[in-house]
Amino acid sequence: MFSRISKVKSLSSKTLILSSTMQIGDCSYIDGNSQALAIQKKSDNFQPQEFQFSDFSIFKRPLYIPRIDEPFLPQFSNPNPFIRVGNVRIIGISSSSVVSVGNVGHIRMESRVHHLRQLPRKDEEKPTEDTTNQA
Repeated sequence: MFSRISKVKSLSSKTLILSSTMQIGDCSYIDGNSQALAIQKKSDNFQPQEFQFSDFSIFKRPLYIPRIDEPFLPQFSNPNPFIRVGNVRIIGISSSSVVSVGNVGHIRMESRVHHLRQLPRKDEEKPTEDTTNQA
């Protein structure tokens, strides 16, 4: 494993969501997975059990990881055992992302989102009642 010290003066992020990672220092493995159903539905009642991840093929497909055919032999030389970082400002980290100060041996991140909209057509909408006072 690596033997270094990471020194960060400041690292700030307004948002860190959906299986994202903020890593300071060396690590050997990061694995993140985010699955989301984004549902827009015009209805008076909504049942959370109405939609399941298993109902959609995007969540059943295996993760495709491309094969590397060339030999890959990384060589690292770390004459200085310190990683020094000043100030880092990040607006947002989302959807299986990684911000790392240091080495990461292996990263595997996955994000799958299915957007579902069930909205009536204009001709199917109920006419709204006129509630203005008419004298």
